[in-house]
Amino acid sequence: MLRKHPFHALSVRTGAGLAAFALAPSIWAADTAPVIDDSVLATLPQVTVKAAKAKKPELHKKMSGGALGSKAAIDTPFSIKSVSSEEIQQRQAGILSEAVKYNASVTSISASYGTHPATLAVRGLPLDDLNGYKVDGMANINRGVEMPLEMFDSVEVLQGLSGFMYGFGSPGGIVNYVSKRPTDKTLFSVDAGYQSDNLYKEHIDLGGRLDDPRFGYRLNLVHEEGDAASGGAAVNRTAVGLALDAKLTDDLTLNFDTLYQQRKTSGGTDIVVNTAYALPKAIDGSKRLYSNGSYTDVDYSLSTLSATYQFSPNWQGRLAYRYSDSDRRYVKDQYQISSDSGNYSDKVTSEYHGYDYNQAMGTLEGKFTTGWFSHDLVLGSSYSDLQSRKSVNTPKSTVGKGNLYDPTIFSVYDIDYSGGTYGDDSIKESAVFASDTLGLGEHWSLLVGLRNETFREETHDSATSEAVRYKARPATPTVALMYKPIQDVTVYASYVESLEAGGTAPTTAENADQTLAPLRSKQYEIGVKAQRRNWSATAAAFRIDRGAEYTNSDNVYVQSGTIRYQGIELAGSVDPIDNLTLEGSIMSLDSEYQDAGDVDGNRAAGAAHYQAGAQATYRIGAVPGLFVRAGAQRIGPMAVDSGNVHTLDAYSLFDAGGGYRMRLAGGHALTFGANVTNLANHKYWTWYQENYLQPGSPRTLSVNARYDF
Repeated sequence: MLRKHPFHALSVRTGAGLAAFALAPSIWAADTAPVIDDSVLATLPQVTVKAAKAKKPELHKKMSGGALGSKAAIDTPFSIKSVSSEEIQQRQAGILSEAVKYNASVTSISASYGTHPATLAVRGLPLDDLNGYKVDGMANINRGVEMPLEMFDSVEVLQGLSGFMYGFGSPGGIVNYVSKRPTDKTLFSVDAGYQSDNLYKEHIDLGGRLDDPRFGYRLNLVHEEGDAASGGAAVNRTAVGLALDAKLTDDLTLNFDTLYQQRKTSGGTDIVVNTAYALPKAIDGSKRLYSNGSYTDVDYSLSTLSATYQFSPNWQGRLAYRYSDSDRRYVKDQYQISSDSGNYSDKVTSEYHGYDYNQAMGTLEGKFTTGWFSHDLVLGSSYSDLQSRKSVNTPKSTVGKGNLYDPTIFSVYDIDYSGGTYGDDSIKESAVFASDTLGLGEHWSLLVGLRNETFREETHDSATSEAVRYKARPATPTVALMYKPIQDVTVYASYVESLEAGGTAPTTAENADQTLAPLRSKQYEIGVKAQRRNWSATAAAFRIDRGAEYTNSDNVYVQSGTIRYQGIELAGSVDPIDNLTLEGSIMSLDSEYQDAGDVDGNRAAGAAHYQAGAQATYRIGAVPGLFVRAGAQRIGPMAVDSGNVHTLDAYSLFDAGGGYRMRLAGGHALTFGANVTNLANHKYWTWYQENYLQPGSPRTLSVNARYDF
C-alpha cells in the first residue's frame, strides 16, 4: 500500500475524456489566433482578436548549443528538435519517451516504471545516462531518474555527435531540458489528472514578479500516486521546482534554480533472452511480472547558481555552478529465458547507487567584424567532478522458476543490499573551448570550433579491487559550412568528433560489470532547413563511425572494430488550411559492424532499420477552443543481439486525443484534455541493451483538467 502524501489532498478526480487525434503548439487556442502564453492568460483582457496566423517559430526558436552558445535552430549546422511544454501538456505526456515519441530519430529503450526510466536511443545509439541528458545545457544525473516534465518549458533533442558542444557523451545525441523561468505577468494555474489504471496527479504552477519588479519567481509543485497501466506498477512521486531571478542592474542578472524529486515505483522487469532459445512472443504490457517486495526508489536534486552580465549590446558573459545528486535503491527481477516455450529463472538483484555531480562553467559570447568578415564568437571553460558510489554487497539471487505467459509471483522482501558503500567510479573532466561562426558575405558562413579536454577516470570493480585508471587529453573539433540562399533557408555540411566513456559489461557476460576504456566517434552530416509562414521542413544525411562494443562468441564484452551508422532523416510541419496542422518525420538507418571479429558485417543491436512518426491536429472552428488529434508511430525491424540471431519485428502504435479550452470572465480559463496511447493495445517488446527486452506500454488513457486563475 502506498503512503498518502499530504499534497494528495489537492486531488481532483477527473473522469471522462474526449477522443480523436495528434497535436500542434497552437491547439489550445480558443480560435485560430496565434498562441497566447499562459503567463499572459492569467490577466487576459476581454477582447476579440482577429489576425492572420503568424509565422511559425519552430526553427527560429533559440536553442542551447553548449559551446556554440544560444542560437536559433535554423542557424545551426546540426539536427535539433524541440518539444514545448504546451505540446507536452496537450498530449498528456508525463514521461520523456512520450514527450519525444513523434521524433523518428528517437527510440524509447526502457520502461518508465523500472530501474532505468527515461532511457533513449538517438539515431540507433543509446544515450549516456551520466552525460547524455542536460538541464539548461549543464550536467545532470539521469541514471534511474525520470525527470518531472512539469518543471520544464521545453525538451530539446540534439541528434548526432555532441562532443565539441558538451564534451564526453554518446555520439547519438543530447537531450536538454529547458527550465521554466519566472514570468513578467502573474501566473497561477492548478491542474489535476488521471491515468489508467489508477494513477492520479496534482500540479500547481505559480510565477510572476515581486513588488520590486527586479525579482521574479516560478514555483512548480507536483504529486502523483497510484497504480499505472504498465504492469500494474505502483507509483508515488513528489517534486518541487523553484526558479528565481534578480535583475540587479540593466546589465547584471542572477539566477538560482533548484529541483527536488522523490519517486518510488515498482515494476520494470527485464526479460533476458538467450540466443540458444527462440525469441519469446511479446506479452501484454499490463501483465504484472515483478515480485512482491521489488521496488525502485530514487531521491534526486539539482541546484544551479548563475550570473549573466551584458558588457555591451554585442558581448555577454556568464558564470554558472551546478550541483546534482541522486540516490537510487532497488530490488528488481530479471526473467532469464531458459526454453523455447518461455520458461524462465527469476534472478533478483538488490543494489544501491549514489552519484554526486559538480560542474562549473564560464562562457563569453560576442559579435564583431574584421574587414570583410563578421564573427560570432564563443569562448569558454568548464570543470566537472562526478563521484559514484555503490553498495558493497549486491545480492543476485535466483528465487524460482516460472513461465513468461503465466508468471509466478515470488516474495523478495528478504533480499537487500548490505555492507555499506564504496567509490566505484570517479570522473574529473576539465575543458576549454572556442567556436567562431564567420560570416563570408551575405549568404555563406563557416563554423570552426575546438574543445580540448583533460579526462581522468578511476574505477573499482569491487570494494577490494585495485583501481583501474584512465587519462586522456583529447581535442574534439568541429567544422561546418552553411549557405543561406534566403533568410529562412539554411543548407549545411558539417564534421564533428566526440569521445564517450566506455560501456559496462552486462551481468550475463563473463566480465560482468567491467567498465571499458573511452571510445572516439566521427560524424559527417549534410542537411537543409527551411521555415516559412505555414510550413517548416528539415532533411539530413549522416554517417557516424563509432568504436564497437559487443559480447563475443566467448561471452566476453569487448571493444573491437567499429560500427557505422548512416541514414537519412526527414521532418516537416504544415498547415494546409487554417484549422489543420500536420507533422511528421521519418528516418532510414543502416548500421554495420566493421572489422569486428565474429560479428563483422552484422547490423548493430538496437538500431531499427527505419522509424516514422506523424500527428494531425484539427481545431474545430464551430466550437472555439475545441480540438481533436491523432498520432501514429512505426518502428522497423531491430536486431536484439550483435550476432543477429534474434530480430524484433516491425510494429505500429496509434494514439488519439483532444481538448477543450473555455475562456471565462475575468481572464480566467478552464481546460479539459484527454489522450489515449497504444489505441489497439498492441503487444510489443522494447530493446534496452543487448539481449535485454521489456514489455511495451499497454493502452493507456490520460485525462486532465486545468484552471488558470
